[in-house]
Amino acid sequence: MLPAQPDADDRLNLLENVMPDPDRNIRGMVKDEGGEPLPGVSVMVKGTQRGTTTNMDGTFQVEIPDDQNTLVFSFVGYESKEIPVGSESIVDVVLNVDVKSLSEVVVVGYGTQKKVNLTGSVSVVSGEELTRRPVGQTSTALAGTVPGLTVTQRSGQPGRDNSSLRIRGVGTIGDSNPLVIVDGVEANINVIDPNEIETISVLKDASSAAIYGSRAANGVILITTKRGSEKGFSVNYNTYMGWQAPTDMPEIVNGLDHMNLINEAYTNTGRSPLYTEQQVQEYMAGRATNPDRYPDTDWQKLTMTESGFMQSHYVGVTGGTDKVRILGSLGYFDQDGIIPNTSFKRYNLRINTDAKITDKLSTSMDIFLQRRDLVEPAVGTDYVFHWMRRIPANQAGVLSTGQYGEGWNGDHPLGKARDGGLTRENEISSIINLSVKYQPTKWLTGSLMYSPKFGLPYKKKFMNTLQTYRWDGSPSFATPVRNSLEETMNRTWYNNLRATIAVDKSINNVHNFNILAGYQQEDQINKKLLAYREVFLLPDYQEINSGNRENERTEGTSSHWALNSFFGRINYNFKEKYLFEANARYDGSSRFAKGNKYAVFPSFSAGWRIIEEPFMRALSSTITDLKLRASWGRLGNQNLVDASGNSILYPFAAFVGIGNSNYSFDNVNRTGASLNEMANSKIKWETTTVSNIGLDLTMWNNFNFSFEYYQRRTTDILLRLDIPTMIGLTAPYQNAGVVENKGWDMSASYRNKAGDLTYGVAVNLSDVKNKVVDMRGVFRSDRQVNNEGYPIGSFFGYVADGFFQSAVEVADHAKQFGNVAAGDIRYTDFNNDGVLNNLDQRIIGSPIPRYTYSTNIDLGYKGFDLSIFFQGVGKADGYLTGHGIMPFFEGSTIQEYMRDSWRPDNTGAEFPRLAFNETNNIQNSSFWLRDASFLRLKNLQLGYNFPKSWLKDRVQKLRLYASGQNLLTFDNFYPGFDAEAPVGNAGWYPQMKVFTVGLDVRF
Repeated sequence: MLPAQPDADDRLNLLENVMPDPDRNIRGMVKDEGGEPLPGVSVMVKGTQRGTTTNMDGTFQVEIPDDQNTLVFSFVGYESKEIPVGSESIVDVVLNVDVKSLSEVVVVGYGTQKKVNLTGSVSVVSGEELTRRPVGQTSTALAGTVPGLTVTQRSGQPGRDNSSLRIRGVGTIGDSNPLVIVDGVEANINVIDPNEIETISVLKDASSAAIYGSRAANGVILITTKRGSEKGFSVNYNTYMGWQAPTDMPEIVNGLDHMNLINEAYTNTGRSPLYTEQQVQEYMAGRATNPDRYPDTDWQKLTMTESGFMQSHYVGVTGGTDKVRILGSLGYFDQDGIIPNTSFKRYNLRINTDAKITDKLSTSMDIFLQRRDLVEPAVGTDYVFHWMRRIPANQAGVLSTGQYGEGWNGDHPLGKARDGGLTRENEISSIINLSVKYQPTKWLTGSLMYSPKFGLPYKKKFMNTLQTYRWDGSPSFATPVRNSLEETMNRTWYNNLRATIAVDKSINNVHNFNILAGYQQEDQINKKLLAYREVFLLPDYQEINSGNRENERTEGTSSHWALNSFFGRINYNFKEKYLFEANARYDGSSRFAKGNKYAVFPSFSAGWRIIEEPFMRALSSTITDLKLRASWGRLGNQNLVDASGNSILYPFAAFVGIGNSNYSFDNVNRTGASLNEMANSKIKWETTTVSNIGLDLTMWNNFNFSFEYYQRRTTDILLRLDIPTMIGLTAPYQNAGVVENKGWDMSASYRNKAGDLTYGVAVNLSDVKNKVVDMRGVFRSDRQVNNEGYPIGSFFGYVADGFFQSAVEVADHAKQFGNVAAGDIRYTDFNNDGVLNNLDQRIIGSPIPRYTYSTNIDLGYKGFDLSIFFQGVGKADGYLTGHGIMPFFEGSTIQEYMRDSWRPDNTGAEFPRLAFNETNNIQNSSFWLRDASFLRLKNLQLGYNFPKSWLKDRVQKLRLYASGQNLLTFDNFYPGFDAEAPVGNAGWYPQMKVFTVGLDVRF
């Protein structure tokens, strides 16, 4: 029997139950608070990917499923809104201006400005971005964060792993460091714990930096520390722990290979082998049975015995009311080295207090206190790494008795590091910031600030005598012959008094003015005492009085400098569409003589917010912000440094040295005085003229792009020009040099969300061309020179032209150096005079990085976050010399990859023939130059934020993370050496990979 068929009504009911609900058509209009239509507004169906954007007249139309009931409206610069649709088919919406977004401010010189109204070149880095990197120095954490800021780290030594900072090139022969201001006070960037930082603003052009006048020629870095909150009491604890390992290390040949290869180097130069065949055979046979006599020492493994453990702890406490806000923090950083007796510790205490006394009067008081402790071997870490890479493996390191082997004539990296004495550097420093602010009206504010700063650096260096032993246990070398102690005490006191008046006035919300005027007075006193003695019979009792007085030495110096300044700024904008700014500073410095002490440093800038023009409305759904800006200005530089990097405070004056030039009369030493330098009272400020043009673009609410082109020309650079040697005095400084930098910066970022996945990409790219324009004809022939027409510090030497392949080629070529033979480097004889000399040397390269770039990728998914940061340099040259790279230089050993040396059966080798104690192949030349460009995985971090539902009420945030720093490096530089430190003889502490795990919790 067939089943009954449903009738028509039943079939209709069944179809209604199976078919989905039809989509509903919703239409409407979106307006702003003034009733104007808003084109380009995003209209999304909540919980789906379905949506649209409003048309030019602000209207929209969207299909929504019948089971969905909410639309989400969002537009850049406006607060998002969620609107329940209900049964309505027409939905009209008014979006309110997002005051927070439009009023986002950026810290600039002596104040803040709205980001949208900036006309200068300012880049901002958040403190949160810096704390993602497990580094000991804040300067190093800035790598890759700002286009146009070149960050170069030369060493990985604890406490000395800071980076050099260069903003848009190298502008002078002397001090090229930017000015660093922390909460209004000049300071060392590395005294600040990254956990304490709220933001960092990098001022790159004259418009933004001119208000700092005489010290702004190299750019300015403004650091703002965190402050207390009105939102109650909270505690934040951030910690990480980790281990370090070198990014790269050279591979040294073993003892047997060293003997065979150095024998080849001897015979190639007509000498008898250094080791006879019998000695080689005895060594091969005795390595296993008598390692004291026939050692095979891996000096790097022997010396690098430490784990490189590091840890950081930070506790921040904040709280307050609408009357008083306080932030207190404690920071502790501890970093051990990878060789014995190498470490760095830092202790920070900060208390930032803000108090509102009345509606018009407020005050703040900041107290910062720090202690830094650095320990290193007395000989220095460069000595240790130099010798561990130089001593041949067939020299004894540690005997089976535990005694130190001979090393290399008493030079012993492990012995010196462990028992050769220590250098201890301790410094206590403090910054106190007291300010009063009075605001009689909404548009007028006056402030007064006094910020003293003091530092007490102390250094104690005890050089102990190290005894080494022969293989049979008999004493060998004891170096140094006498132990010694040197103690140095410094005291620095800095005063900073500043008063400002600010006017912030708007006329009918059309004409907006901001005027700043101020006065600043700074001065600093430095005092130094040094004591030295030798022969300490009780080496463990390291006090000056316990040493012998025979060769004692004492020194004492002091210095004082001052700076008086008037400064001002005028900002004007018309409807926040047309922008104008002017800055000026009038500086007077004690570093110049009367008549040249004072100088004015002005700047002007303008901007056009094209997005505010009516003709841009047609593109507003795509382009959400567009600004064109330009600036011009002059900046000054008063900082001169000597060859050791010490400041020269009175370059215009000549000094009589008392006590340094003593004379003997009647067999009795008499204190004498001497004039050693010429004076030049006519010298004045170095001046840098900067022009800049920039474009800022935002598209689709989530893509940001910025591009800038600039020119910087520094004139009147202070140089010591040549004078006749018969004068007998050191040449005076003269305003003579000219240096030029031209370049561009670009940054782009994109952020978006797809469901629970958030993602973002940020790219920075910049380039600078540096050129010495004028040196008054001064020409030098060192390895690095500042010659006209080329970059500062260019490499200078002979141009290599391959290897000689036969004796006939040697005979037919110009005369070179020493005993030249087939397999040696051939140099170009440019003037064809048949002799290689200084006239044939040329500029062969430059270490100044070009095409610096970085890429940061951020991903987030349901509590997990992943950050991947790449950084690199597209073009740079590196030059290694001496023991670090040249085979058997002064008797040193050889690295594994240098086996590929020229031989009759290996004429296409990478290195010239092995030749002991010959000079031809060790000349400064392009042969030893290498490509120092690199790409580095600078940081990789994976974290997890625990859901608030898992946390107790008192825990606001809990995040665990693992991080790696300097994980991978791709380069074409010498194997075993880091491309970021590409100049020298390889005697430096290597860069470090860092692996850490951390915790961030807030209560």
